Amino acid sequence: SLAEEEGKLYAEKWVPFVKELAVMVVKGAGDDVRAYPVVETTQRDSICDTVLAPAQVSAAVAERAASLARTAVAQLEGRGIYGVELFLTASGDVLLNEIAPRPHNSGHYTIEACETDQFEQHLRAITGLPLGSCALRVPAALMVNVLGDATSSEAASFALLRQSLRVPGASAHFYGKAGVRPGRKLGHVTLTASSIEELTQRVNALSPEAAKNSGLLALERQPLVGIVMGSDSDLPTMAAAADMLEKFGVPYELTIVSAHRTPTRMYEYAQSAVTRGLKVLIAGAGGAAHLPGMLAALTPLPVVGVPVKTSTLNGEDSLLSIVQMPRGVPVATVAIGNSTNAGLLAVRILGARDEALVDAMATFLDTQKREVDAKIEKMASSGWKEYLHNM
Repeated sequence: SLAEEEGKLYAEKWVPFVKELAVMVVKGAGDDVRAYPVVETTQRDSICDTVLAPAQVSAAVAERAASLARTAVAQLEGRGIYGVELFLTASGDVLLNEIAPRPHNSGHYTIEACETDQFEQHLRAITGLPLGSCALRVPAALMVNVLGDATSSEAASFALLRQSLRVPGASAHFYGKAGVRPGRKLGHVTLTASSIEELTQRVNALSPEAAKNSGLLALERQPLVGIVMGSDSDLPTMAAAADMLEKFGVPYELTIVSAHRTPTRMYEYAQSAVTRGLKVLIAGAGGAAHLPGMLAALTPLPVVGVPVKTSTLNGEDSLLSIVQMPRGVPVATVAIGNSTNAGLLAVRILGARDEALVDAMATFLDTQKREVDAKIEKMASSGWKEYLHNM
């Protein structure tokens, strides 16, 4: 009976997790313990299927996961690389699941995606060499395991490796194992990209099933730009910025934040912008127009100010209020009522880290040029009087 086997029973409580997270941690000489980015993993038939880097969790959750992993590995004696697996619960708690004292399947993505891969890092640690950087060198990556097909067919099992040769940013790894059996790890494919959106497209080209299983298709696009205005009366002016961001496929949020009527909300919005994933703020205001400048004083993010036209001074008061910022608190200010340019400027700022947006902007500029060239040709052929008459 169980009572007779006292002391030999081990039980684990079921954890109702919402995501499985993992962190590769390296322990070097002395107190040098470093963590790689937090990733999220998915399983298929209890075998690791995909690893997404970085994990699509809040900065606070990522920090808790990395801190827990570092603290746990710091208590161990052996030097080298460790794979730390964790659970994330619906309440936001991060729980330690297990620690593997070796290079780990959840760390294979580091070969293409990180400045120092897990294998090199392990050798550095055990030989006493200085540890390398654990940072990502690409914005987004997904590792997909190549598993033996249920029928043990080599053609079906290696289809993923063959398809990867046709996908930009994909790197195939074949393990050279003899024979195929269901669920056996035969290799992996790592895809890298300049954004989560581009990664999703590339993974979908590799395998729609992998895109679905990894959770990429279900991800809600997090806003990168925050559009705020002091009053709902500013919405007709600010709508053009939102339209422009939609044209470029840039996710955004739009809301009302009044510097004078809701100062506490303004403080909270500005100071939480970075942790919520925003990269640029566009702020429209009229009259005294303090909103853009106050936001710029409260956040390290770039702020684009839009002077809203007023009935008294035609927006000149708004323009001067926004553009005349004191030294050290910059606000990029566009023309009165021209939130279109605010949207375009936000796209260009984001383009510093997203080549796809740079290409899209180049296309936009070329389209503008073609439109003007067509008007030049039409005016030259019809004459300016007829052209004017038909305008």
